[in-house]
Amino acid sequence: MRPLVSIAARGLFLRVLAKVAIVVGTIEIVFLAEKATGVLEEVLGNGGRVPSALLILLMTSPEIFDFALALACVIGGYFAFSAAREERELVALSAAGVSWQLPLRVALALGVVAGVLSLAVSGFLDPLSKHATRSVVFELKSDLLFRRLTEPSDGTLIETIRGRTFAALSDTSVSPPHESLFVHQPGERGSWRVTQAGNWSLIGPDDQGSYDLGLGRVIAYDFVPVAEEGAPSVLNAGRGPNLRALGAGDMASVPMLPRVKVENVSMPVSLDNILRFAQRTDIAREWTLSEALERGRDGGTTGAEALEIAGERSARAIAAFVAPMLALVACALAAGGLAGFLALPLSCGALLVLDVGLRAFLAGVAVEQGGLAMLLTGGCIGLGLVVLLGLGLGRRAPALLRPVNERA
Repeated sequence: MRPLVSIAARGLFLRVLAKVAIVVGTIEIVFLAEKATGVLEEVLGNGGRVPSALLILLMTSPEIFDFALALACVIGGYFAFSAAREERELVALSAAGVSWQLPLRVALALGVVAGVLSLAVSGFLDPLSKHATRSVVFELKSDLLFRRLTEPSDGTLIETIRGRTFAALSDTSVSPPHESLFVHQPGERGSWRVTQAGNWSLIGPDDQGSYDLGLGRVIAYDFVPVAEEGAPSVLNAGRGPNLRALGAGDMASVPMLPRVKVENVSMPVSLDNILRFAQRTDIAREWTLSEALERGRDGGTTGAEALEIAGERSARAIAAFVAPMLALVACALAAGGLAGFLALPLSCGALLVLDVGLRAFLAGVAVEQGGLAMLLTGGCIGLGLVVLLGLGLGRRAPALLRPVNERA
């Protein structure tokens, strides 16, 4: 009888797994299609191409997969178990001496697979995918910025980066084209600096990917408001006699204008001076589960945030572990009439309530008791729910074998 049980269990498991895979794939396609427009706009707006958008969509799929897995286990499992019952497969196995517990063991096996897979995706693959997505977008933005600075262009390019406004002017009516760069940089207490560079150029990159910014002739103006009594007057601050007609109040509001003139300035420049790429360790949502648990030991605000993340990801894995049992319970409760229509929606609703409640509860346990206590508590809750659902199924065992129309 063992070979028969093994073949029957393997066949039913593969049937359920195929249904779950179909539901997961459908949810992935729907959500990726919804995100495609926004991703294309972001990529094309930063000078990227369609392959970059496809890559970002591919790296978004683990997040959708983690969201869809538990729900797919309920929906796919319900239809697979119901199909096996309605096609008299379970009746034939029961007549051959196979216990009604066969679908229960299949649901438990699928739950273990789904829980481990959910923990692997949400705890490791999804954070790394988020980091890779951010890296791709950063590369697109940086490449676009350097292309706009280095390639010939007509008109004026204005960019505001980290509080500094860059205005690059190109005059192509003369040969060679005249390039000028203006940089506005705000300072403290209302002061600001304007730097003008003529015939500037960006040289590079070299073998290490570094650039040199050749500014040529540079003139910098520092504007400092004159608000204090006894400050330098307009005339002795170099503002010129054309301001003699100003009244005392207006004259006091005219900023000082010291000027610094430099010839042939060249300085190294890198993307870090313009765009800042945050490291993965600085972004909480990009921490893996092991990193979140490790950071949780440090305490403080960062440690509490890390433990909350670990608790939420563990809760999602436990929900995926329990989901196939919910599908089997829904199949056992489904009968003719209204119950047949409500069994699946109610099981999906129960999964949603379980997911939300577990995430809030385990996040609180993780912050108060620590990561190890959270993992133990979550494991006990998952096993306890599976045992309770299994005991309930024992009372509805005949319903798992009898088709809804009761024709054997």
